[in-house]
Amino acid sequence: MPAAAARALAQPWPWPWRCAVVLALYAAYLPLSGADRLPFDAGEYWGLAATFFKPGLRFSLLHYSVMLRGYLGPLLLVPVRALCYATGWPALAGAQLMGLGWAVLLFGVAGPAAWAAATGRALHGGAWLLVVALGFAFWRGHFNYSLQDAPALTLLLLALAAGARPGWRWAVLGGLLLAAAINLRPVYVACAPGAAGWLWWHTCGLGWGPAARRWAAVAAGAALVLAPQVAINYCHFGKLTPLVLATDDGRLPIYLKQLNWGTAFQRYESSLDPAHYGGVAFADAAGARQLRAVPGSMFGSYAEYVGFVGRHPLAVAGRCARHLFNGLDVWYPTPYPSHLRPLGPGPWQLLNYAVLALGLAHILRRRPGPHAGPRGPGAGWAVLALGLPVALALPTLVECRYLLPLHLLLLTAAAEGAWSWRWWAASRWRQAVALVVLAAVLWGGWQLAAATAAQLQPGDVPAY
Repeated sequence: MPAAAARALAQPWPWPWRCAVVLALYAAYLPLSGADRLPFDAGEYWGLAATFFKPGLRFSLLHYSVMLRGYLGPLLLVPVRALCYATGWPALAGAQLMGLGWAVLLFGVAGPAAWAAATGRALHGGAWLLVVALGFAFWRGHFNYSLQDAPALTLLLLALAAGARPGWRWAVLGGLLLAAAINLRPVYVACAPGAAGWLWWHTCGLGWGPAARRWAAVAAGAALVLAPQVAINYCHFGKLTPLVLATDDGRLPIYLKQLNWGTAFQRYESSLDPAHYGGVAFADAAGARQLRAVPGSMFGSYAEYVGFVGRHPLAVAGRCARHLFNGLDVWYPTPYPSHLRPLGPGPWQLLNYAVLALGLAHILRRRPGPHAGPRGPGAGWAVLALGLPVALALPTLVECRYLLPLHLLLLTAAAEGAWSWRWWAASRWRQAVALVVLAAVLWGGWQLAAATAAQLQPGDVPAY
């Protein structure tokens, strides 16, 4: 390798360079990805962008009257939808343009900034390129569609990065971005304790007055985003809350429905395959039997589910562990595969297991960097902010995109570990142990994925 290239890979890259690389990669890929429509949830978000307008193109945030989804996701699609209307572009092109922007923000700005703030060390150019390559390998197709998983994670990472910077302006921005992430993906309300701890960590030592002003700035930024949601909830549904109501106006809140589905099924894959159009679910026979024993064969309230957990703690813990594996076991780089190949493990899954194992090992053996202040960077709070939404998703009918924060965290750790670990310098016994552990991880992952694939359930999940 030329000396100049080696030096470039061994030092952090400025954000314009990173953004240019990601922009070039996804601008080349997205038009050739093979996507041809906006199905299911992606199409619903695109359609909701039109609900802000009444006849005569009269725009108002209060025209939005949807209980299930926050207003901000559809609102962010309004400019690209207007562009498509003006130019005659198809809806997919507008969604891809938006996805291109989110990919650049996530991999070029938000991820590296949050990693540096949490660990006290910036990613070297080589490690960052590996993060981009791994993200592209496992998640590239998600940027074709107007879904909210990658945008919400991007905003949360940007909020953490902003919250680590001094000054009230950054605090306002951090509060605004945090509230935006929660509005885009209501399950991200679970990140609040970790985010609050992160902000507290970075206000310690400022004194009572500056700390109070910083918290007030965070609250002001959050209020800018949440105030329209309060108005929408009160105007249309009589609810005075800043949170998304997260119900489809059916009998149960959507999260409680997910808890029912997650008890009877262990994994879900959306699909455009004509043979499995809509999606496929993978049954959990033991969970389905336990659910049938519940009065009415369903949890009608959160209290009933809590009681169920109290009666079956080991079964629920084991189910969440299986869901954790299934959520990290990415089978397709797109949320809507057009063809379901023989379900189960394959070569890409083996790569995934190896990368995740390396990422976990690197997190466990590394310590925060020395350049994040005398009290350290508070990485634990950042991990809590990213991990709690994942934990809240584990009892549900899990899809891989629900675990995107954890998967990308492990990919980033693996990339840094692969770049910094000198395999040839390790002792022979360490190399041998590492190979044995890796072989066990690959074998175990293969067996678990095959066992899940064998539980393919024909038909849709039940409606509640």
